[in-house]
Amino acid sequence: MTAGSATSDNQVEIRSGLPDSCRRQAAVIYYEAFHQKLAPLVRRPERAVALLEQAFDPGYAIVALYQDRCVGIAGLQYHGHRFIRTRWSAFAQELGWVRGALGCAGFHAFDPSPRRNELRIECLAVASAMRGQGIGTLLLSATDDRARAEGLQAVTLEVVDVNPDARRLYERQGFVPIRTLRYPYLRRIVGFSAATVMAKEIAARSADPP
Repeated sequence: MTAGSATSDNQVEIRSGLPDSCRRQAAVIYYEAFHQKLAPLVRRPERAVALLEQAFDPGYAIVALYQDRCVGIAGLQYHGHRFIRTRWSAFAQELGWVRGALGCAGFHAFDPSPRRNELRIECLAVASAMRGQGIGTLLLSATDDRARAEGLQAVTLEVVDVNPDARRLYERQGFVPIRTLRYPYLRRIVGFSAATVMAKEIAARSADPP
């Protein structure tokens, strides 16, 4: 489907799934947005991007395309599946056995799991050059549609304490804070010390009138 405008002449296309041709672009966008979380695990950016390319499950992604390039991505988790599936073998190949095991274990160490009736947004990221043009809003709307199509009742996500702009976006889209997870010992390592879990109820699509 196509929705919204990035410029007056060209539209952003929102697509379910991650095309193979966009895997590296998506990995770069993810790294750009979450490098503080990744840097303690994988210090070299090119290695982190390579690991992300291998870890993505394309079926659990929604992407924003502009002029045939990926400019935004939402990674999803539900029904026991997730967008980023870390494999020890891939980490070991890039980092060696010991660092690979630590990196693989640490990648999802602080991720809460969604309940059976929830879709969790693992990541939402937009290329820096395309921010402020409504792409995040389009991805969130498409995520609502996916949750509704899967018969799920809520969408959840986490936002860190040093990203107030993202939190304001989520609040505008109907997300409300549920609880705050505090990690004061992480401030010097990853740059944040708390993450707020936010949730949004998803109403079932009303039936068409007869």
